[in-house]
Amino acid sequence: MKNEKDWPKTGDYVIITVNSINPNSVFADLDEYPRKRGMIHISEASTKWVQDLRQHFKAGQKGVAKVIAVDVQRGHISLSLKRVKPTSKRDKTAEWKNEKKAINLMSFVAKELSLSKEEIESKASRILQEKFDLVYPGFEIAATDGIGELVDMGIDKKIAEKMEEIAKKNIKPKEVEIKGILEIKVFTPNGVETIKDTLTMNKKNIIITYSSSPKYLFTAKGKDFPSLEKEVAEVTENIIEKIRKAGGNAEFIRA
Repeated sequence: MKNEKDWPKTGDYVIITVNSINPNSVFADLDEYPRKRGMIHISEASTKWVQDLRQHFKAGQKGVAKVIAVDVQRGHISLSLKRVKPTSKRDKTAEWKNEKKAINLMSFVAKELSLSKEEIESKASRILQEKFDLVYPGFEIAATDGIGELVDMGIDKKIAEKMEEIAKKNIKPKEVEIKGILEIKVFTPNGVETIKDTLTMNKKNIIITYSSSPKYLFTAKGKDFPSLEKEVAEVTENIIEKIRKAGGNAEFIRA
């Protein structure tokens, strides 16, 4: 949660709760920004024609809006719903849910260490918000990489250790994915067996399945792109080399 002095930036996506509805405008509270309220003009409410906003919205209704203008001096925030793409809405909603979870987990950290709300905010939450603009990434780091990076940021070691303990029980590590197509051709009589033997040497993070001759679907999953990129390069180069030695040719086409 931001503090009362924070303002969203133009282009940001925000979680809103409808406060009041007029025929031509909707006023909505910004859930992440205390005491901040924005306006959605009827022209920004939908990609479809709307005659009366009171027929489409109700007080308390939640949603995702895009910030299209901010006037700090006048205290005005203009919002748009029609400019929010489905993918942006999905991503922002997931981020919001994760952040709420992180704030609850941080409260549990404070309780376990007998720290006040103010102490946990100054010693951990605020540090993470200044670094990532969110608290949740801190728990992701704790779950996947341990306390080292958190301590380097300035978070007290005891707090970092408790975050790691709680994160490993409650946070599913983020997974990245690389997909592609392997085109494999072997012109010898035992070509099928050669391909089969080559592809059965898959690593645990990589799955290769038959699509349609000569194509094979290639999927690799891991916790970060640098290490996964390296593994994909090693595996595909190894496959291509073995196929060439067997008298065929192979190519990896990344999706």
